[in-house]
Amino acid sequence: MVSRMSSSRWEARCDRGEQLMSHALTKEAQSIVATPEPRRRQYRSAGRDEQKRETRARILDCAIVHFSERGFEAGSLRDIAAEAGVTHAVIRLHFGGKEELWRAAIDLMFERQNVELDYAEVLSLEKLTEQSLRDLIHRYVRYCARHPEHVRIMIHESMRDSDRLEWVVGAHIKRTVHPLTRLLARAIEEKIVIDVPMHSLMYILTSASQMIFALGAEGKHLYDLDMGAPDIVEGHAEALCAMLIRA
Repeated sequence: MVSRMSSSRWEARCDRGEQLMSHALTKEAQSIVATPEPRRRQYRSAGRDEQKRETRARILDCAIVHFSERGFEAGSLRDIAAEAGVTHAVIRLHFGGKEELWRAAIDLMFERQNVELDYAEVLSLEKLTEQSLRDLIHRYVRYCARHPEHVRIMIHESMRDSDRLEWVVGAHIKRTVHPLTRLLARAIEEKIVIDVPMHSLMYILTSASQMIFALGAEGKHLYDLDMGAPDIVEGHAEALCAMLIRA
């Protein structure tokens, strides 16, 4: 009886020891396996974030071109999705509706303009020179040549008054035009540029800089010229300088 009881106790102890050892090994294995998991999750998360940024940027680039060709009213989220290689649902996930996408596209368009033009240096000059105005005009004409979609969108929106036009003027255009207006007022006062009403000067400068590129296809048929070619762009900038800057 004693021998049988001892044997039973021994077996119970062995079973308990095996359970504890198994539990310890399982915990250790789990620890080893689980250790790199946060890194993998972080890597996957970073990859997904980058993919989202790339998708968003691609949608916005396609939206800018699309709205420049069709305007807002005729614009189609499904067509933009197809052009960007995504589904209609993906656009709605990133932006919501058509107006939200349009506004995001306009924001990007003006952000690019601000970065590429960067008027800060010339605006901060204590004394303007003919050369500083020439440089400004050349810089603006080059921007217009690179981005004919900018003026095309604004032409579509300016054909009639709307809440969208009021928003874009208040949110973006005034911020650019007001400092430039002060600069040109100084240039008139210092007899560097022609003395005409400011609204005329601004629209002469902007329209003459933009339209040759916005109507590039027409120019190709009229003059058999690529209006975006570097020599055409620089020549057009020089023509504007000859018109606006006093001899």
